[in-house]
Amino acid sequence: MSAAESALAARLAGLAPEKRAALLARLSQQRSGKRPLRPRPGPRDTFPVGMDQERLWILDQLYPGTTTYTLGFGLRFLGEFDRHAFSEAVAVVVGRHELLRSAIETDGARPVLRLHPERGADLTFTDRSDGPDGERERRRAEFIRQQVRRPFDLARDPVLRIGVADLGGGDHQIVQTMPHSFTDQWSYVRLNSELLETYCAVREGREPQLPDLPVQFGDYAQWQREYFESEHGERHRAFWRTYLSDVPDRPLLPYDHSPESEDRTGRQYNFVLDQKTAAAFIARAKEARSTVANAMAAVYAALLYEESGARDILLGVPSVTRSEPAVQDLVGFLLTNVPLRIRLPEEPTPYDFMAATQAAGAAVAEHHETPFGEIVRAVAPERSVHSYPLLRTMLVHLDLAETVSYSVPGATVYANAVPEGISSMDATVAWWHLGDLVYGRFEYRTALFEPETIDRLARRLLQLVEVFATSPDTPLGSPARHAAEQVRAAWCEALAVPSAAPDDTFAAGGGTPLLAVRLARLLTARGFPAGARDVTGHTTPAGLTDLLLARGNPLTPAGIPDSAVPGRAGVSEEYLEQLFASTQGAEQENR
Repeated sequence: MSAAESALAARLAGLAPEKRAALLARLSQQRSGKRPLRPRPGPRDTFPVGMDQERLWILDQLYPGTTTYTLGFGLRFLGEFDRHAFSEAVAVVVGRHELLRSAIETDGARPVLRLHPERGADLTFTDRSDGPDGERERRRAEFIRQQVRRPFDLARDPVLRIGVADLGGGDHQIVQTMPHSFTDQWSYVRLNSELLETYCAVREGREPQLPDLPVQFGDYAQWQREYFESEHGERHRAFWRTYLSDVPDRPLLPYDHSPESEDRTGRQYNFVLDQKTAAAFIARAKEARSTVANAMAAVYAALLYEESGARDILLGVPSVTRSEPAVQDLVGFLLTNVPLRIRLPEEPTPYDFMAATQAAGAAVAEHHETPFGEIVRAVAPERSVHSYPLLRTMLVHLDLAETVSYSVPGATVYANAVPEGISSMDATVAWWHLGDLVYGRFEYRTALFEPETIDRLARRLLQLVEVFATSPDTPLGSPARHAAEQVRAAWCEALAVPSAAPDDTFAAGGGTPLLAVRLARLLTARGFPAGARDVTGHTTPAGLTDLLLARGNPLTPAGIPDSAVPGRAGVSEEYLEQLFASTQGAEQENR
């Protein structure tokens, strides 16, 4: 240790804990180049939009009147519901967060956040109690669909829309919708914690216990822009430019239809992991010194490896941008998408997948709050109106035991799903973890995948969780890689050559029309739907493999029976909600 370091250590040791923490925070800011985040002085009627917020605003301008980037959240009240107290609570929460009273308007060509001080939430109450109890779920589902399919005008509409439906029998469904550019799942958790605390306080005649808000979202947005427009932003962009410079551009998912579609219609496929397997998997993750979120990403990477044969996998994960203490309790879009580049050895085992995923996370740790638009700007990929830039698929993991807990006297209150009916990504795997319950879903674009394909993928995903828990040292095979080997074997046999590189051309290997017929027959005998017209002089083993796998892989298992799945696949929203409600009730009883 140098003399300067020794002097600093001695100084820190002599400080009171709170002063020591403050000094360390200042030193950290000096090293990062970030100035302290404080309220902006002067007028507060306009602010710049957040950098990731601007990216979603641009998409909204390209596709106006759609709900592709609308985010919903549901609450179910079973028992007493006080309409007056709820309305008062909504007003208090909206009054605390300037962003909830703001709109995005244009100043020339530049979007800005404009505060409308008197604007409230769009709060409506609807009576859906008319009808037999047996049709209550149908009425509830219809109400949810109506709420989530209403688009927003970001320049004119209140950005928080809350619909409350009285379903009869002391059952109320609450649907909250917001433009995704104004919120994220973590913000919904904070919003509802404040909302229900205030609701209880109003009913009990006391002041609500709410966290202080040292800054507002506009302060954060300006602070963020100043940082990333400085030389520090270029340092982050340079990292991403290098990190993603040679990333392979190949499909990782088994598409049933061409990805060249603008249709974002989505569907959700739900599944539940059995508790024994979930407990064993979590224990295995801890043994490997991995977080559960990291281990779940590793499992999904294993599925993508099996489907594609790729050993260089690009997987998106959400990253909250709340490292500054002042923004911990803000409502807003404080989220970015981080591309994880997971590089695997030959014949990878589950341990290899977890290690590679941890290494990928460590590689981007210093840059995980870079706005996704800045990452795209640095890498400058070819833009397509058909797909999300850079990323085709994502993995989301939420530990609900740490984030969602609602205790309301006189009622059972829990969060529930409000499917928006869209999918911005080609496919997203989301996992939720609440106590002993681990469940998840595939959200996918219906224009790209058939339901049977998603059913197969979800069942295999559950099996892989079990494999990770029970056989972490066993290498995983890949039907896609085995298919590529079969194509190369047929190629070599047809051309009578000892070996072939992925980019060798058919003509360079001595290929002729007659040999093309022979190759097609050899491939057909191996189960591939091949014809002589698939082979030209410019055809390569890699290109021929991609062409054939796009038609289906004969080496992929046709189906996985229920008995071979450690859990339940394809469960309904109603089943999942009942399971969630019973689990959350048990969690509350154990407190």
